[in-house]
Amino acid sequence: MGNWRTVNMSGSMSAGDAAKLTRILEYDFGSGADGLKVWSEPYACLAFNPRNPGLCGLGAWPRETVSACGNLAERGYSVDDVRKALDALVIIAPSMLLKVHCGGEYESDECVATISVGEGLVVVGKPERATVAGPSTDQMMGNLFANLMRPL
Repeated sequence: MGNWRTVNMSGSMSAGDAAKLTRILEYDFGSGADGLKVWSEPYACLAFNPRNPGLCGLGAWPRETVSACGNLAERGYSVDDVRKALDALVIIAPSMLLKVHCGGEYESDECVATISVGEGLVVVGKPERATVAGPSTDQMMGNLFANLMRPL
Protein backbone atom coordinates (compact mmCIF):
# COMPACT_ATOMS: atom_id res chain seq x y z
CA MET A 1 0.00 0.00 0.00
CA GLY A 2 2.38 2.72 1.09
CA ASN A 3 2.31 6.11 2.70
CA TRP A 4 -0.37 7.97 0.75
CA ARG A 5 -1.60 11.41 1.83
CA THR A 6 -5.15 12.59 1.14
CA VAL A 7 -5.88 16.26 0.46
CA ASN A 8 -9.06 18.29 0.03
CA MET A 9 -8.79 21.34 -2.20
CA SER A 10 -11.29 24.15 -2.68
CA GLY A 11 -11.10 27.60 -4.20
CA SER A 12 -10.91 29.34 -7.53
CA MET A 13 -8.64 30.66 -10.26
CA SER A 14 -9.01 32.22 -13.70
CA ALA A 15 -9.79 29.98 -16.66
CA GLY A 16 -6.46 30.89 -18.23
CA ASP A 17 -4.52 29.95 -15.10
CA ALA A 18 -6.44 26.66 -14.82
CA ALA A 19 -5.50 25.84 -18.43
CA LYS A 20 -1.82 26.65 -17.76
CA LEU A 21 -1.75 24.41 -14.69
CA THR A 22 -3.49 21.59 -16.53
CA ARG A 23 -0.83 21.70 -19.26
CA ILE A 24 2.06 21.40 -16.84
CA LEU A 25 0.52 18.99 -14.30
CA GLU A 26 -0.96 16.45 -16.71
CA TYR A 27 1.24 13.42 -17.39
CA ASP A 28 0.90 10.24 -19.43
CA PHE A 29 3.04 7.13 -19.07
CA GLY A 30 2.42 6.21 -22.72
CA SER A 31 3.77 9.40 -24.32
CA GLY A 32 7.50 9.01 -23.74
CA ALA A 33 9.83 11.33 -21.86
CA ASP A 34 7.79 14.49 -22.51
CA GLY A 35 4.80 12.93 -20.79
CA LEU A 36 6.84 12.21 -17.67
CA LYS A 37 8.87 15.39 -17.20
CA VAL A 38 6.51 16.58 -14.45
CA TRP A 39 8.18 14.09 -12.06
CA SER A 40 11.36 16.20 -12.00
CA GLU A 41 9.45 19.35 -10.97
CA PRO A 42 8.72 20.64 -7.47
CA TYR A 43 4.97 20.41 -8.14
CA ALA A 44 4.97 16.68 -8.99
CA CYS A 45 2.89 15.77 -5.93
CA LEU A 46 -0.10 17.61 -7.47
CA ALA A 47 0.27 16.04 -10.93
CA PHE A 48 -2.45 13.85 -12.46
CA ASN A 49 -2.96 11.39 -15.30
CA PRO A 50 -6.37 11.88 -16.94
CA ARG A 51 -6.10 8.74 -19.08
CA ASN A 52 -4.94 6.34 -16.34
CA PRO A 53 -6.11 7.98 -13.09
CA GLY A 54 -5.17 6.53 -9.75
CA LEU A 55 -8.10 4.81 -8.07
CA CYS A 56 -8.05 7.30 -5.16
CA GLY A 57 -6.11 10.01 -6.99
CA LEU A 58 -6.74 13.73 -6.77
CA GLY A 59 -7.55 13.93 -10.46
CA ALA A 60 -7.63 16.93 -12.79
CA TRP A 61 -8.09 19.54 -10.07
CA PRO A 62 -7.18 22.81 -11.89
CA ARG A 63 -10.52 24.42 -12.74
CA GLU A 64 -12.07 27.86 -12.40
CA THR A 65 -13.88 26.48 -9.36
CA VAL A 66 -11.66 23.99 -7.56
CA SER A 67 -13.32 21.23 -5.54
CA ALA A 68 -11.19 18.10 -5.35
CA CYS A 69 -10.30 15.38 -2.90
CA GLY A 70 -8.01 12.43 -3.22
CA ASN A 71 -4.48 11.20 -2.74
CA LEU A 72 -1.37 12.99 -3.90
CA ALA A 73 0.30 11.72 -7.06
CA GLU A 74 2.66 9.31 -5.32
CA ARG A 75 3.58 7.89 -1.92
CA GLY A 76 5.74 9.61 0.66
CA TYR A 77 4.84 13.28 0.06
CA SER A 78 4.70 15.57 3.10
CA VAL A 79 2.72 18.71 3.88
CA ASP A 80 5.90 20.66 3.12
CA ASP A 81 6.08 19.02 -0.34
CA VAL A 82 2.55 20.28 -1.01
CA ARG A 83 3.58 23.77 0.14
CA LYS A 84 6.61 23.72 -2.16
CA ALA A 85 4.40 22.58 -5.05
CA LEU A 86 1.95 25.41 -4.45
CA ASP A 87 4.83 27.90 -4.11
CA ALA A 88 5.95 26.93 -7.61
CA LEU A 89 2.43 26.88 -9.05
CA VAL A 90 1.25 30.24 -7.69
CA ILE A 91 3.96 31.90 -9.81
CA ILE A 92 2.45 30.28 -12.92
CA ALA A 93 -1.17 30.82 -11.81
CA PRO A 94 -1.25 34.02 -9.72
CA SER A 95 -5.07 34.11 -9.61
CA MET A 96 -5.14 30.93 -7.48
CA LEU A 97 -7.15 31.30 -4.27
CA LEU A 98 -7.11 27.93 -2.52
CA LYS A 99 -7.53 26.14 0.76
CA VAL A 100 -5.76 22.79 0.85
CA HIS A 101 -6.58 20.61 3.84
CA CYS A 102 -3.91 17.91 4.28
CA GLY A 103 -4.61 14.56 5.87
CA GLY A 104 -2.10 12.60 7.88
CA GLU A 105 0.22 9.85 6.78
CA TYR A 106 -1.08 6.51 5.50
CA GLU A 107 -4.36 8.05 4.34
CA SER A 108 -5.29 9.14 7.84
CA ASP A 109 -8.40 11.32 7.70
CA GLU A 110 -7.08 13.51 10.52
CA CYS A 111 -6.44 16.99 9.11
CA VAL A 112 -2.85 17.85 10.08
CA ALA A 113 -2.50 21.22 8.30
CA THR A 114 -4.37 23.71 6.14
CA ILE A 115 -2.46 25.49 3.39
CA SER A 116 -3.84 28.85 2.25
CA VAL A 117 -2.96 30.20 -1.20
CA GLY A 118 -3.76 33.72 -2.34
CA GLU A 119 -2.26 36.93 -3.65
CA GLY A 120 0.94 35.11 -4.53
CA LEU A 121 1.43 33.74 -1.02
CA VAL A 122 1.38 30.18 0.27
CA VAL A 123 1.03 29.72 4.03
CA VAL A 124 0.90 26.48 6.04
CA GLY A 125 -1.32 26.87 9.09
CA LYS A 126 -3.00 24.88 11.78
CA PRO A 127 -5.80 22.56 10.65
CA GLU A 128 -9.00 24.48 9.96
CA ARG A 129 -11.09 21.30 10.15
CA ALA A 130 -10.82 18.06 12.10
CA THR A 131 -10.84 15.64 9.17
CA VAL A 132 -10.36 15.38 5.42
CA ALA A 133 -12.70 13.46 3.14
CA GLY A 134 -11.45 10.64 0.99
CA PRO A 135 -12.58 10.26 -2.59
CA SER A 136 -16.20 9.24 -3.03
CA THR A 137 -17.20 5.80 -4.23
CA ASP A 138 -18.42 7.42 -7.47
CA GLN A 139 -15.01 9.05 -8.00
CA MET A 140 -13.17 5.77 -7.37
CA MET A 141 -15.51 3.81 -9.66
CA GLY A 142 -15.12 6.44 -12.38
CA ASN A 143 -11.33 6.16 -12.12
CA LEU A 144 -11.53 2.36 -12.21
CA PHE A 145 -13.74 2.40 -15.31
CA ALA A 146 -11.45 4.94 -17.02
CA ASN A 147 -8.61 2.48 -16.61
CA LEU A 148 -10.61 -0.54 -17.67
CA MET A 149 -12.03 1.15 -20.78
CA ARG A 150 -8.86 2.82 -22.08
CA PRO A 151 -7.54 1.55 -25.42
CA LEU A 152 -4.50 -0.73 -25.22
